[in-house]
Amino acid sequence: MAWQDRSYYREGSGGGGINLGFPPPSPMALCVMGGCFLVFVLQAFTQGEVAEWGDLTLRGGVAFTQPWRWITYQYLHGSPSHIFWNILWIYFFLPPLERLWGWRRALAFYTLGGIAAGVAYAVLSRFFGMTPLIGASGSIMACVGACALLFPEMSLFLLVISIPIRVVAVLYALYYALTVIGSHNLADAAHLGGLVFGVLGPYYGGPAWRKIQRRMHLARARAALEQERADDELVDRILQKVHDTGMQSLTRWERRALKRATERQRVAEMARGRRGM
Repeated sequence: MAWQDRSYYREGSGGGGINLGFPPPSPMALCVMGGCFLVFVLQAFTQGEVAEWGDLTLRGGVAFTQPWRWITYQYLHGSPSHIFWNILWIYFFLPPLERLWGWRRALAFYTLGGIAAGVAYAVLSRFFGMTPLIGASGSIMACVGACALLFPEMSLFLLVISIPIRVVAVLYALYYALTVIGSHNLADAAHLGGLVFGVLGPYYGGPAWRKIQRRMHLARARAALEQERADDELVDRILQKVHDTGMQSLTRWERRALKRATERQRVAEMARGRRGM
C-alpha cells in the first residue's frame, strides 16, 4: 500500500516530473511521529505503567479527574504493528494540513481530532463497556477526513488500484459504523468520531474561526480608538496646565503620561501612514 498526492510529489521548475521517492516529513509531523515512538519505547521499559497513567478510561471517572488522558492516550500504542501503521499514516496525512495551516493550527486540529475520537469512545463506552483506549488512530482519522474535504485530488494506491481520498473516507466511515453497530467496537467508535470531526471541523470551523477573528479585530479597533480618545483628552489637559502654569508645574506622573500618550499617538500615526501607502 502506498500513497501518492500528485501535487505533493511534483518537483522541478516545470512541475512536469514525478518524484517516486518519499519526501521528508514536515517538521511538526516528524515531532509527532517521534513523540509516538519515544512514548512507545518508554512503555516497553516501564512494563505498562506509562499506559496505565496515560490511557483514556472512564472507570471511576478517571477521564474527568485526570484530564491529561484525553491527550496522552493519543501517543500510546499497544504493539509494534499498531505504532508502525499509525506513524505511517501520520507521515502521509498530517503534512498536507501542516503546509496549509501552519504547524500550530495543524497540531491543534490533530489534537482536537483525538479528543473528539475520545468523546465518541466515551459516549459509547457507557453502553458497551469501558475498555481503556490508546492510539493515534482517532487523530489520524481526523486528518484523513480533513484531507478528503480539502484535497479531493489525493488518491490512495492499493497495489495497482487508485482510490480517491473521498472514496477512502466514505469506505472507512461505513466500515466503522458497521463494526460499532454489529460488534460494539469501541476503538472503531473512536475512529469514526475522529473521521467525522475531520470532515465537519474544517467545514464549519473555518467560517466560525473567521467570524471570531473579525470580532476580535473589531474589538481591538474599538479599544484602540477609545485609548486614542483618552490620550487626546489627557494630552489636552496636560498641555492646558503647561500653558497656564508652565512646564515646571507638571508632576512626575503627568510627565510620564504625556510621554506615553505622545509615543502611542506617534505609533498610531505611523501605522495609519503604512496602511495608506
